[in-house]
Amino acid sequence: MKNIFKSFLFAALTVSLGLSSCKGMLDITPVNSMKPETISDYESILLGGYPRVDYFLRTELMTDNAMVNLNTTLKLSTAEEPWFVFSSSHMLGEPIDPYWGQLYKTIFYANTVLDKFAGMTPDASEKKKYEQVKGEAYALRAYAYFYLVNMYADVYSPENLELPGVPMPLDAEDVNEFSKDNTREPIGKVWAQIVSDLKQAETLLQGKPGNDRFRFNATTVQLLSARVALFMGKYDEAIAYASEVMASARLSNMSSMQARIDEKGDKAAFSGNFGFIDTDYNSEVLFFTGGRANNNLFYYYQAAAKPTEELLELTKRNGDLVDYRQYIFDSFEDFSIQGAALVGKTVYNMFATQDRYWFYIGLKASEAHVIRAEAYARKQEYVKALDDINKLLVTRYKKGSFVALQESDYINKEDILKRVLDERRLETAFDGGLRFFDLRRLGKPEIKHVYKNSQEFVLKKNDPKYVLQIPMSEQNNSPGMPTNPR
Repeated sequence: MKNIFKSFLFAALTVSLGLSSCKGMLDITPVNSMKPETISDYESILLGGYPRVDYFLRTELMTDNAMVNLNTTLKLSTAEEPWFVFSSSHMLGEPIDPYWGQLYKTIFYANTVLDKFAGMTPDASEKKKYEQVKGEAYALRAYAYFYLVNMYADVYSPENLELPGVPMPLDAEDVNEFSKDNTREPIGKVWAQIVSDLKQAETLLQGKPGNDRFRFNATTVQLLSARVALFMGKYDEAIAYASEVMASARLSNMSSMQARIDEKGDKAAFSGNFGFIDTDYNSEVLFFTGGRANNNLFYYYQAAAKPTEELLELTKRNGDLVDYRQYIFDSFEDFSIQGAALVGKTVYNMFATQDRYWFYIGLKASEAHVIRAEAYARKQEYVKALDDINKLLVTRYKKGSFVALQESDYINKEDILKRVLDERRLETAFDGGLRFFDLRRLGKPEIKHVYKNSQEFVLKKNDPKYVLQIPMSEQNNSPGMPTNPR
């Protein structure tokens, strides 16, 4: 690994994802003999670790947010279909899993920087940059492990801490294409490492500039920390971190979209070359990730994959055209006109297709609101939970139409948590694979999908397939590694 690293070019690497074990993850081919030496060189290496391709979206096909329009002539691709029908393996016999590969590639880049920086003493003039790059590396590694452990291992819970998690290399020396027999660290150990990395990142990034929404900064580390704390059931920590984010990250007032809607009409306001993200709403996004989202599998009007009508109905609970989020999911098709069925009732208008280039949403301000609201609700501090939801909803509803939610509105207080979770589902739909992760932590409910010839496919409650299978390439490389039950 050291010999490979000596000829490692920071600006141009040819990376093959063909090897998908943890230690055998990357086949790194040097394309230039330049040796990285400066902090700026290693910053460039780290930037190569930020994912620029999708590593989560197909998990949405396993959720209650996704359906297939059986009236369209288009079909799911052969790569997408196994996800939607809950196959035992989401890879349909393919040995390579691009999601696994991309996430371990990210970890390799972060580890490369952290390895080098461990033995580096920066000049005073470069100390801030050194700390910023090092902090980003910790954050990026934590982020990648958060995704891996939420895809390929069971949920975090006291009874699951000793169950197999994922391979967890913490230095670049571990990423060696000739290594075999990788091991899965326990779930508890992986989550502990995520927390440790985030604390390191928080310390290093505090007070550093962070205006680039494609890189981690102090605010996005706090938001990721709030997410992690919520998933771990550490509600006081989730509240504290979310509060820090809410103090600095603003929500967009969606009523500013009304002028465009009045001009273009309900159907044309968001379609073709102008998506919901092209409004002031994009100012809420704190971290973009995962490559170009414009051509995502849910976008096309006559595509097979669609948001569910259940998701659309959540935007109409107070009436039609009251909640601006309806414009993200409503096709506004006139079904008295021929061809409307090819589109169906729902679309995904977050992104448009042509000129404007957007990455997927990784972290955004509204997530802090629903994190804190859920944490308060689980602590039975219902007034505070509803206050956070009200602060969110007043920015989502048309002026003058929102009536604040009150604790007295709910005879059964558990319905307050349900309302909070409904708003979380709506706010984070198709963002960073969060719905799949939420379904796992919320009890792995039964999900039903209807597909070809109206055949029904069922993901049973607590189905083992809520945990993705270890890729075949990793199974071949590490035959002693336990696979996930089926």
